[in-house]
Amino acid sequence: GVTAGTVDISYTVSTGCGTAVASVTIVVDPLPNAGAISGPASVCIGAVITLTDAAPGGVWSASNANATVSGGVVTGVTAGTDDISYTVTNTCGTASAVSTISIDPLPDAGAITGIPFVCVGTTTTLADAAPGGLWSASNANATVSGTGTVIGVTLGTDLISYTVTNMCGTAYTTKSITISAFPTAGIITGPASVCVGATINLTETV
Repeated sequence: GVTAGTVDISYTVSTGCGTAVASVTIVVDPLPNAGAISGPASVCIGAVITLTDAAPGGVWSASNANATVSGGVVTGVTAGTDDISYTVTNTCGTASAVSTISIDPLPDAGAITGIPFVCVGTTTTLADAAPGGLWSASNANATVSGTGTVIGVTLGTDLISYTVTNMCGTAYTTKSITISAFPTAGIITGPASVCVGATINLTETV
């Protein structure tokens, strides 16, 4: 077999009485060709992408459980990678095209830890174990730095958020912070002296 197609193979016998020919038509089958897979190289967990291959008659498969594939539609299952194959089989054998797909995790904002109150003019530091997030405050009662340090500004409450974004979306977590005032004892008013056995009344506005 040299190239795909048909060929007539002849066997010729010649004698003094003439020539006789036997022939048979042979089909030369092509080697299998799986073509090339095209489409996105990554998918988020729970999302789908569509891969294509121009070679006809192939079968799609995934190398592990990080993704599933059906008819070229790949669904992300767990974070990692998966080799998606397109396999074409004919009488001459089997050929496969492979595309490595990255299954990306959904964003995780974790949980904010730290003291949930701060006095006006003082600081408290919050933390979150999830990497790469951004801190923000919901109003002007407090401010928060990029490292999670909260400064009390005015009395009230503020909702502090930690937001994590990746190619699969955005997730956030919050913690309510109470901003309190420093205690004040006010001023005692009333007489400055009392006789033995007598009483006076002192007052305090707080």
